[in-house]
Amino acid sequence: MTLSIEFKAPIPRPSEFHASRTVGLYSTGKFIGHPRGRHETYVEVWTAPTNIGEGEPIDGWRDKQVCLAISTQMNLAIPFDQASKKMDRETTRL
Repeated sequence: MTLSIEFKAPIPRPSEFHASRTVGLYSTGKFIGHPRGRHETYVEVWTAPTNIGEGEPIDGWRDKQVCLAISTQMNLAIPFDQASKKMDRETTRL
């Protein structure tokens, strides 16, 4: 498993364009070699125009939002029987 987090901007102070306790997430994931194999995930964390259930967004609010962080993750899954065979070979060499 690998995980990368890139912090893009500091959290802005609450204002008419940025919520005090709400962020927006964009996420996508895909399997490569489905049903086994590699799984990749990409996530962006953005400021939000208002807190959930409070206020109404102002026209053009998207242009004023800030990307706070980007994260990528990759997992590689292999069947247990293959992993255990490899572990047996490696412990035999020791």
